[in-house]
Amino acid sequence: MFNYACISNARISIMSGIVVLLSGSGTNLQAILNAKHPYTGADKIDVKYVISDNPKAFGLERAQKEKIPTLSQPNIKLLEKSVTKLAKANKVDLIVLAGFMKLLSAGFVRRWESHIINIHPSLLPAFKGAGAINRAYDYGCRMTGVTIHYVDKGMDTGKIIAQQECRISKRDTLQTLEKKIHKIEHKLYPNVIKELLKK
Repeated sequence: MFNYACISNARISIMSGIVVLLSGSGTNLQAILNAKHPYTGADKIDVKYVISDNPKAFGLERAQKEKIPTLSQPNIKLLEKSVTKLAKANKVDLIVLAGFMKLLSAGFVRRWESHIINIHPSLLPAFKGAGAINRAYDYGCRMTGVTIHYVDKGMDTGKIIAQQECRISKRDTLQTLEKKIHKIEHKLYPNVIKELLKK
């Protein structure tokens, strides 16, 4: 039983694995890697490749420790070509953004429509874009959360797949709120990916 507020009726085809795109430390990647079940193949998230626009991203090191192939490419056009080539070669049907900070081109998004997902630290459509946790905290919100959505040509405007709320208490600091949000992310994202892989 998944602990999130809502999940859409979205359906995608049977997949053999995922490609993860990231720009930084890769904590959501680590959560995905930790979700691999050592005995039950149905629960295993098969990460075929990890790709970053940042050659210094620690997420690449996390992947390499798991013997997952990696690629760094700061040029977004070349990165998109590499993603498409590697996804086709590895029979990948789902591209997972996990802290990827570059905007993908409209052509690439059209090519992979309904097969690119992203995680965002707010209850979209509130607080789209960067700094969502800080803005929710500074605004004095009593509730925020995490959203997983399909990527479209807009900024955090794609169809919502799942959301989970996170209450902001009067005792919360920005740091404690960030920890609460990340805890939700690290459980919600792998669970949703597993559900999509079963479709």
